[in-house]
Amino acid sequence: MATSDGTSSGTPAALDISSVFSAANTTPQAAVDSLLLNTPTGSRGTGALKNTYFGINHRQTPNAVPINKDHYGLTFFTRPNLNLSLGNLRANRLFNPLTTTNDKTLQRIIRCYLSPRENQGDTTIGAAAITSPFVDPLQAFIPLLTNTLKSVSGFPDITVPYNTSHEGLYKEQYSIVDGVTDIYSAYDITANFRNIPGDPITAMFFYWAHYMSSVFQGIMVPYPEMVVENELDYQTRIYRLVLDPSRTYVQKIAACGAAFPIADPMGGSFNYDSEKPYNDTNQDISIPFHCLGAIYQDPILLYTFNKTVQDFNHSMTDANRSKNNTKIPMAALQLFNNRGYPHINPDTWELEWWIDNATYNQLLPVTGAYLTEQTHLTNPLLPTGTQNPSGIANSPIYTGGYTAPSVNTTNVNTSIIQSSPISQNNS
Repeated sequence: MATSDGTSSGTPAALDISSVFSAANTTPQAAVDSLLLNTPTGSRGTGALKNTYFGINHRQTPNAVPINKDHYGLTFFTRPNLNLSLGNLRANRLFNPLTTTNDKTLQRIIRCYLSPRENQGDTTIGAAAITSPFVDPLQAFIPLLTNTLKSVSGFPDITVPYNTSHEGLYKEQYSIVDGVTDIYSAYDITANFRNIPGDPITAMFFYWAHYMSSVFQGIMVPYPEMVVENELDYQTRIYRLVLDPSRTYVQKIAACGAAFPIADPMGGSFNYDSEKPYNDTNQDISIPFHCLGAIYQDPILLYTFNKTVQDFNHSMTDANRSKNNTKIPMAALQLFNNRGYPHINPDTWELEWWIDNATYNQLLPVTGAYLTEQTHLTNPLLPTGTQNPSGIANSPIYTGGYTAPSVNTTNVNTSIIQSSPISQNNS
């Protein structure tokens, strides 16, 4: 910069990056993409990946493409619809513990999990809901199984049926495909769970197994509409979602047509060994499921998954979701862990998590400052000589005024308000 006497001050004018890219008729994002795609071995392997798709590596140079690192993702078990009404429970004395009125017992939790109709109540006949503070009546899946699952195996591979002709005079043959690749057959899978205090998993499958047998014997009966519609009320559907490394997008999705448990390791609980102070037989619980059909990578699974969530929580329908709920930002997902309802975006396949407005306001009272600090922690952009704002005593995350998030709280359905921690100091 020139001074009044014609000399230079030695301080160059500030460079406007935006004007530089505008003059080149591009954007910073497009420029970075172009650079990576045209670099043979880019820092993130993008250029090498393009070359791998585009042409033959005729020089046999080492492949710079990183290996696939998909996350195992999540496994969801839908809740069955067992008829665990009081009259039905009294028909079999094994189920007498489930009639408890103490809503904080394991027996009440199992009853709420396996009988969502009892858990939500039936206003058409004036039946009161059988609730527990440990069970969300609007949750379509069984969190206990998802949270304790260690492994699941047994899903069948896709096979192509074919037929080969008889040999000709010169032993010539030909083969053609003569069947379907869709999987409609029955098969068994095994799910292994990490047991937790109280042995709730063994107990839940104990009642699940005895209910199925009692229905067969006629001791217990399903709900009348299940009989009229020829539905099996004890079936579940197992969804498998394979996620990307950031656990944000669904890479693959699969589900069985329907399944039900076919064994319960209750017998192992009564093993005895004087050499061990504790019975570790049921440290891991192995439950086999009999499955009917398998569906892989069918976009209809996104619809059925979302529809299942909406059937239990009507505020998650497309018409009501954005009015009654707030999509949890990625930076705040840890704060809302074990809260919220899943939704798979059918356009981007993003696994979104939504939570009702009241709980969002309760758990995140410093929305703007909190998300800013979380963004700095996950993606540090600290200029030289500047301290991380989260370590400064007068940071707005501690001293800034509270601004309520811009969500519509007038349309909140009071039935979906969840319990929340007493402490409101989330900074």
